[in-house]
Amino acid sequence: MEFIGNKADIEKEPLVKAVFEILEHVIKDDNAYLYYKYPFYKGQISEELIEAKLLLLSSRYGIYCFDLDNEGKWDSYVRDRVDSLYNEISSRMLKFAELRLSRNELKYKINTVLVGQYPELIEDKDYILCPINLLETFIQQHDAPHSIPDDMFLLINSCIDGTSNLQKKKDRKEIKENSKAHILSNIQAHIAAFDVQQKRIASVEIESPQRVRGLAGSGKTVILAYKAAIYHARHPEHRILYTFYTKSLGDSVRDLISRAYRNYNNAEPDWSKITICHAWGSASSEGVYYTTCINNELPPMSFSQARFHSDDAFGYICGELLKKTIMPEYDLILIDEGQDFPVEFYRLCYRLCKGNKKICWAYDDFQNIFDVKIQNEKDTFGYDENGKPYVDFTHGDENCDTVLKKCYRTPRYSLIYAFALGLGIYNSKVLQRMGSNGQWESLGFKVEQGNSKTGDHMIISRPEENTPFYSNDVFDQESIQCKQFRDFEKECEYIHQTIVKAIRNDELLPTDICVICIDSQNIRRYFERISALLRQDDIESFNLLNAPYNNTSFFREGYVTLSTVNKAKGNECGMVIICGIDVAFEQPDNVVIRDRLFTSMTRTKGWLYLTGCNDNMLLMLKEFQCLKANDYKLVFEQPDESSTKNIENVSRVTVTAQATISNMIENLRHTGMSNKDIEELLHSIVNNNK
Repeated sequence: MEFIGNKADIEKEPLVKAVFEILEHVIKDDNAYLYYKYPFYKGQISEELIEAKLLLLSSRYGIYCFDLDNEGKWDSYVRDRVDSLYNEISSRMLKFAELRLSRNELKYKINTVLVGQYPELIEDKDYILCPINLLETFIQQHDAPHSIPDDMFLLINSCIDGTSNLQKKKDRKEIKENSKAHILSNIQAHIAAFDVQQKRIASVEIESPQRVRGLAGSGKTVILAYKAAIYHARHPEHRILYTFYTKSLGDSVRDLISRAYRNYNNAEPDWSKITICHAWGSASSEGVYYTTCINNELPPMSFSQARFHSDDAFGYICGELLKKTIMPEYDLILIDEGQDFPVEFYRLCYRLCKGNKKICWAYDDFQNIFDVKIQNEKDTFGYDENGKPYVDFTHGDENCDTVLKKCYRTPRYSLIYAFALGLGIYNSKVLQRMGSNGQWESLGFKVEQGNSKTGDHMIISRPEENTPFYSNDVFDQESIQCKQFRDFEKECEYIHQTIVKAIRNDELLPTDICVICIDSQNIRRYFERISALLRQDDIESFNLLNAPYNNTSFFREGYVTLSTVNKAKGNECGMVIICGIDVAFEQPDNVVIRDRLFTSMTRTKGWLYLTGCNDNMLLMLKEFQCLKANDYKLVFEQPDESSTKNIENVSRVTVTAQATISNMIENLRHTGMSNKDIEELLHSIVNNNK
C-alpha cells in the first residue's frame, strides 16, 4: 500500500494516526493507495474545504472513505460533510460508462466509514459506524481479492487524483482505423493517471524547498501545474508565481492550471493571485526580473546592457538585482525548466518567496548533455553569513528531492536513439559520460554491466516499464525514420510530402506536426522553402522565427509549427521532423550540436523523422546501425572524465567561433563583397595564422 500525504501532519491527529496504523498493518495489497486529506473540493454547505480524512483505493479491498468522529456524534453536520464528499467522488466516477451499472449506479461501491467512539459496529446501505477497536476486524471481513480489475483501478485512480480530464482532446473528424490520427486519438483517450511519485509531489503541500527531477516528458510541467491548482484551492488568498525559460510554455501552463483547478472548485482560478510569466520579461512582456525591478522601484536592465558586462547576461542582471533590497511577494514559487537558469535566478526567487520558502522547481537531468552532474542545491541557493546553506536536502523530508523515472512523452525507441546520438555512444569516441550507475538508473535506465569507472565495459538498457504500455504497443523501431538526400531541395521536398501525406492520408491535424531545424546557419532558408511548398497544398505553417518577441504560443490552430530547438523546449508533438541533421555530423565530436539533436528528438510523442544532405549522413546511419546491432542497448567503454571535459570545451569554443565568423561573413555580404572574395579573404587569414 502506497501512502499519499504528509506523515508529519498525521502525528498531530491521534485518531487519524490510529486509523492509519491499523490500515498500514491490515492492508495486504501492493496495488493500493491510501490518501490523506485528499481528494478535497470547495463545498456547498460552507466556505470550508470538504476533504477525505483518509481514502483507501485498493484493487483487493475496494474503495473506502474514512471520516473521523472524535466525539461520537452522528449528527446532521457530519452526515452533510460525508454526503458531500461521497457525491463529489461518485459524480466523477459516474462520468465514465465503464464504471456504471446504470445511469446513477456505480459498479464499484464507495464505502463511507465513520470511525469514532461508537458502542458497536453499525452498518446500513449508506454508512458504516465503526468503533476504532473493531476497525481491523471490519477490514479483514471485507477482504475480496481482485475485486477491481487493473484497467478499472487505473480509471478510478484518475477520477480521484483529478487526472481523468488531464488530456486536452483535439477535435477530430471520423478517422480511418490504424491511421496515425487513429493511433494518436487512442493514446489521447487513454486515461492519464499520476504514478505514486507524481501523486506525492502534486498533492502533498510543501513546507520548504523541493526539487522534482526527471527526463523531458516525465510529467514535471503537469505536476507543477497541479501543485499550483491545489495550493490555490486550499489558500485562495495566497500569491503564486509560476515561471519558466521557454516563452511559448506560458499558454499551455495557464490552460493546465485552469483544468486542474476545476477538480477542486468548479470555477476559474483567481488569476489576480497567480502570476504565470517568463523569467526575464520586458515592458511589453511580463517577467520575474522586470516585474521585480518595477515593484521595487529599480531601473531594469536590457539584454544589450547586460551582455556588455557578461556573456551570461541573465545571471549578471539577477546578480546585480540581488545587491538591492528586494521585498518578498509570493507564498509559493514554481520554477519550470530549472536546468536552464543560473544560480542567481534561484537566489532571486528565494528572496521573492515569503515565510518557509515554498519553492518547487522542475529540473531536467538531461536537457543539457553538458550537465550530467546532479545539481547541488546548497551551492545553487548559497550560504548565510555563518556558512550554513539556505537549502539542504540532507535535512529535508522524503519528498524534498524526487526523481521521476518514467517517461510519458517520448516513445522508448526514440529515447534510446536520442541518448545514443546525444552521448555519441557509437561515435568514433564516446563524447559524454555519466559519473555513476545511480545517474543512469535515476534516468530510468538499467545498468546491465559495468560500474561507470573509467575503462569499464558498460551495457545500458531501457526497461519497457519506464514507458507507458500503450506507447510500447504502437511505437517501435519503424516509428523512427532517417533519410539522406543529395541536396537541400530534395530534403525540403521530402519534408513537404511527408507532411502532406500525414495530413491527407493519415488524417493528422496540422498542430500534430512540428518541424525543428538544428542547422542554425540555414534555418531561415529551410523554413522559407518548406513554408512555400506547403502553401502549394493549402497547408499553412506557423514559423516561430517570424513570431513577435512577446509570442507565448507554440501552436496556432490549423498550422504546422516550424521551430528552433530552443523554442521547442517544453513542448511536444505527435510527429516531429528534424531537418539539417547533417550539420551535427560535419563535426561529429561537437557535443553542443549533439545536444541540440538530443533536445529535438525528445519532443516527439509518436513519430520521428530525421533528414539531412550529403555524405555526413552516412556517419549518423552508421551509428544507427551499431545501435541496432547491439539490440538497442548502449554498449561502450566508459571514457575518462578529463577527455570528455576537453571535448566539451572544444565544442563550446568551436560553436562560438562559428557563430562569430558567420555574422562577420554576413556583414561582408551586406557591403557587397562576393562569396568568392570572402573565401579568398578567409583563406589568406588561415594561411597567415599557420
